Amino acid sequence: MGILHINAAATAHELQDIDLVTEALQWFTGTEWEVDMTSSYHGPKVALLNTHIQKNKLVSEFVQRLGKDNSKLIQEQLEQRMDENNVIHARFDLEKIVGQVVSLTPQDHEGPVIKVRMKVAVYPGQDASDIAMQVFQ
Repeated sequence: MGILHINAAATAHELQDIDLVTEALQWFTGTEWEVDMTSSYHGPKVALLNTHIQKNKLVSEFVQRLGKDNSKLIQEQLEQRMDENNVIHARFDLEKIVGQVVSLTPQDHEGPVIKVRMKVAVYPGQDASDIAMQVFQ
């Protein structure tokens, strides 16, 4: 596949329908999400949501769910999105995911996001960028 695993995280505030957000996130990744309720600095409750995708089938389904437009954007911005540990970072609009629309967010996006980190499988003699480009074709 080219991707070892995917970690995703999001937050939802007490005023949002946390069950609806969690259901949308499960649709987005195809996995169960852990919900950790905590209090924010100002007092209201906040749900910290996260998941880890490791099975090859679920990883490939997730990449397919991104769609051609988002995959193309990730390819075009690969140098900015991949760090020195061969992890691709992407942020998706949480409000659009609730409507089952997958959309990468611009850097100046102010609303709630889903932070996704995709670890690229790189072995000696391989180039991480080449592998990532193959994944997002």
